[in-house]
Amino acid sequence: MSEAAAFERAQVVVLSSIDWGSAWQRHQIFAAQFAAAGRDVFFVENSGFRDPGLADLGRLGDRLSRLSGRAHEAAGSVPKGVTVVPPAVLPPTRGAFRAVNDAWLLPRLAGRLSAAGLKPGAIAVVYVPTHTTLALLELLKPALVVYDCASHFAAHPQAPADFAATEARLLARADLVVTDSQYLRDLLAPRRPDVLRVHQGVDESFFAAKPPSGSWRSFCYYGTWVPDLDPALPAALADAGFEVTLSGFTKGPPPTMPPSVRRLPPTAKAELVGRLEAFDAFLLPHRLTEFHKGVIPAKLYECLAMGRPILTTALPSMDEVREHVYVAATPADWVAAARSLPARETPARREARVALARRHTHAAEFARLGEALRAAWDARGRARTGLVQ
Repeated sequence: MSEAAAFERAQVVVLSSIDWGSAWQRHQIFAAQFAAAGRDVFFVENSGFRDPGLADLGRLGDRLSRLSGRAHEAAGSVPKGVTVVPPAVLPPTRGAFRAVNDAWLLPRLAGRLSAAGLKPGAIAVVYVPTHTTLALLELLKPALVVYDCASHFAAHPQAPADFAATEARLLARADLVVTDSQYLRDLLAPRRPDVLRVHQGVDESFFAAKPPSGSWRSFCYYGTWVPDLDPALPAALADAGFEVTLSGFTKGPPPTMPPSVRRLPPTAKAELVGRLEAFDAFLLPHRLTEFHKGVIPAKLYECLAMGRPILTTALPSMDEVREHVYVAATPADWVAAARSLPARETPARREARVALARRHTHAAEFARLGEALRAAWDARGRARTGLVQ
């Protein structure tokens, strides 16, 4: 079989840092696109990064339910061609856990993947460098390894003590390194100057959203609310008389909010635009932690595609889109920015946001990733045949 034919037929195994049923992010988006392109995709859910806490009990209960064979509530959202595999492994935080994984649990996981149809020679997309993922790569024997660095895990307060060394091993092993934020690219470039920036982009359905009402009174945060977000910012908007809604999952204790803040449960991906087009503006209330410096919100181009203004904190990733968003620091600043919208929002600003988003559709970003994968595959093939110049 030619190298070109082998590339086109290569399976994909995703070693994810999130579960399939989590809020829709690049992990699921790229997996679904690989499947739509005709590849067999095996999506290995979060295999652990830190010791679990009380906030993880729900997720772990769901994992145990699926491992026991009971139905998974998100199964209907898994597209044809994607096989979701919940791993039964211990977190990579202690020597004893790693020994059990290496001797027993990871070989069993590799066996489950093989039984599901995964063959050696796949394209492996790795989202988190841990002892677990590196050991699993050795068992799976992929033809190509991609490190998709979508989080600043090195700055996570519960990162394993040897994380830096583990990431260095993955960077040395990877045939292709990609990331979504300029901040992370700058951190990776001294070790991998060839690191490529690729965002997951925005689905075309967001461009069909109705225009904002123009009242500039209703604000929404959607996605997963995590403790690293600052509840004081949307709370200040609610206290100032604006309509504030939190839509989606909550990880950890629910944030303390004024009674007027409306909370909506997660909605199906196909129904998301219909829910969001009811709002005038969107909120990105991230705390400016070291970990969040590497964040470029997955929803950024979705919000821009709907033409809505975004109130955000000063994440480094906002520097590139500052003319399209409203950066504010304190609760008082957020209220002032919200009150300024009637005077500052224009049809031209809305059109500029939409135009920017159109350059970052799912299709456009996936095409860039595909080109990089093909180049890495070809380079790997030349290296195997001794044709590297």
